[in-house]
Amino acid sequence: MSAAAPEPRSALHRSNHCLKTIAALFALTALLCACSDHHGADRIYLNGAVITVDADNTVAAALATRGERILAVGSEAQMRALAGPDTQLVDLHGGALLPGFIAAHEHPAISAVFYHFVDMSGFSHGSAAGAWQALQQAVDAAPAGEWVYAMGLDPVLLPGLQTPARAQLDRIAPHNPLFIISQSLHNAWVNSAALAAMDIDENSPPPGEGSYYGRDTGGHLNGALVEKPALEPLLKPHKNPLRVIPAYSAVLSDLRKSGYTSVVAPGFNLPPLAARWASLQHLRPRIRQFMYYRGDNLKYVEGKPETDGDYFRVMGGKFWYDGSPYSGSMVLEQPYLDSELSRQLDIAPGSRGEAVVTKAQLAAQIDGLQRRGWQTAAHVQGDRAARDYIAVMRQLRDSLPAAEQKAFAARRHRLEHGLLLERALLPEMAALGITPSFHINHLYYYGDALRDQLLGAQRTELILPVKSAFDAGLHPTLHADSPMFPADPFSLMQTAITRRSRAGTVIGADEAITRAQALRAMTINGAWQLGEEKRLGSLEAGKLADLVIVDRNPLATPAAQWRQIRVERSILAGAYDAR
Repeated sequence: MSAAAPEPRSALHRSNHCLKTIAALFALTALLCACSDHHGADRIYLNGAVITVDADNTVAAALATRGERILAVGSEAQMRALAGPDTQLVDLHGGALLPGFIAAHEHPAISAVFYHFVDMSGFSHGSAAGAWQALQQAVDAAPAGEWVYAMGLDPVLLPGLQTPARAQLDRIAPHNPLFIISQSLHNAWVNSAALAAMDIDENSPPPGEGSYYGRDTGGHLNGALVEKPALEPLLKPHKNPLRVIPAYSAVLSDLRKSGYTSVVAPGFNLPPLAARWASLQHLRPRIRQFMYYRGDNLKYVEGKPETDGDYFRVMGGKFWYDGSPYSGSMVLEQPYLDSELSRQLDIAPGSRGEAVVTKAQLAAQIDGLQRRGWQTAAHVQGDRAARDYIAVMRQLRDSLPAAEQKAFAARRHRLEHGLLLERALLPEMAALGITPSFHINHLYYYGDALRDQLLGAQRTELILPVKSAFDAGLHPTLHADSPMFPADPFSLMQTAITRRSRAGTVIGADEAITRAQALRAMTINGAWQLGEEKRLGSLEAGKLADLVIVDRNPLATPAAQWRQIRVERSILAGAYDAR
């Protein structure tokens, strides 16, 4: 009998000699930090609320750490009894200590790609005129022939904005190729010089996978590009890791300052070695990274998963089934409304969106990974898309021998965004082990536009069923999908609690969650989705001391004021501070 074939080795495994060196450096640093000449606490946090987010949502008075772990939680007197001669007392000044936030679905590498693009967003400009002025200034400053890249164009966040036609962009930049990507990141607009530079003309075939080049009523290219295959050739030069690393480091620092100690990054990511290197600050990791790769970078998801990375781990693959609500590519049971905004967004009357891949293709993508033990994450926005995705996952589970079906559910496969995820699907998701991460600030920034011009009142009342997901035991999380929206944890939580749009409209009040649930959605639930709930996500003795200090107790703060809560300091592994 011949010997069994060796397990295929991934590109990640093939570079083990480099990665092991970095891992050894991390371990040595942690060991040096943990060593001391006493057996008491290294730090004791007191004079504030210690919100543990444990199973009972306990609020304690003080917490002690030693090395990279939590030593104990309890009363001030109990913690002071653990002090030694070198113990540092950290005064919370009446604020609160929380578990470090887990950014459940953000895109630090994409944020880095766009770090130096011209900012045309509604977060930076109060009017469409201001956004266009910023672009014109950038074009005027650029040498003739040089590409000009911009991001953030959005007719919802910039009232009165008309999405640009090719002729308008030709007038703005007659001598420069021009590329503007939308705030949703699912569509873009270019001028004639850009089309020519990319060899796209009237006879170019559609780029495929639900992507296309926009055309005017006469059938001519109008400069619109929709979905990833159309956008990718123009973004590819900016994704070179050597170009991205400096900005990537800055993005990770920004996340830490916002209170995040872990980030989940599904989609385009730096190669593992580059991501680890970019995370180092004074030879220490600045954040925990959990990666889901896609496309060509699925080469890092070969073989079987490694599970021993404290600061960096490849979790699995990310796949898209549908697209964005604001590019007409979200897959719906009933069509988009025909409105002024839908026409501005080039959504054809009667459109129900179009899937990026077929159900069979999606099933093949997911099955190829999950059979080797990997977790998968699927981009799913529309109600029809969610039904299709659940049907695919049911088919995959049922195709397995009975003994392996439990392992399928134990993968904790992820449904990302879930704008129109139906409540009726939640029990089956629980049975399949699928867990949702909700793009909650769709409601805050776009809720009124969804209600009045894209979906209608009845469907909009049903969006983002976070409470129902809690009730079904699905461990839901919240995310900003940055750079689409700012990765502000308290903004996400306030929206989930109040269900109010930026205009003050209450949407789906019966899906509002409690303050305690909101904190769980940003901490322990994120850890659970990663299979890390025994090490991260709550303040309990023995867990890793990933902490965040805020200026007030969220549980004693009215929900309408949560966006005013300020992060003062975050601590990674007990000692690595960011302010």
